[in-house]
Amino acid sequence: MANVDNPHGLRPVRHFQGGAIILAERKKLVADAPAIFIGDAVNRLAAGGIDATGGAGSLLISGVALTYGATLTATTHLVIEDPYVVFEAQDNDTVTGLVEADMGLNANLEYNAGSATTFISGHEINTTGKDVTATLDVKLLQKLNVPDNAYGANCRVEILINKHRMHGAAVGV
Repeated sequence: MANVDNPHGLRPVRHFQGGAIILAERKKLVADAPAIFIGDAVNRLAAGGIDATGGAGSLLISGVALTYGATLTATTHLVIEDPYVVFEAQDNDTVTGLVEADMGLNANLEYNAGSATTFISGHEINTTGKDVTATLDVKLLQKLNVPDNAYGANCRVEILINKHRMHGAAVGV
């Protein structure tokens, strides 16, 4: 059975160490124009707000938004900021996708816009450039173990965020 192509951002699965998941309130400022969708990986801006425009390996991720915020609107968001939360996300490859041998590698996220109808994120795992280097956004842990998911195109994978602002070695805002 082929996997369905259904980008949905990052969805929390569990805490890697079995603990409670830490949530925080963060603001999107009016000046931070792009919308934030449910499941978007967000980064903190120098002015203190958050946005979800990403940087594919170049920005530190602050967490994952659980709420929607419209374009050019000041909004408050619940954000999962814990660096040890395991998320699941779909890969962006509609032809070959991820295979079992890719698990344990690292990859960047692809910061696609979300849906203005459902308010769900369009972020996906970018299979191009997956590698062993820890400077990429996320670590690929394992295929999400559900009946309607298989390795290959549009595979849903459990991930940990490598480039997280709350990691001890992270430098930046």
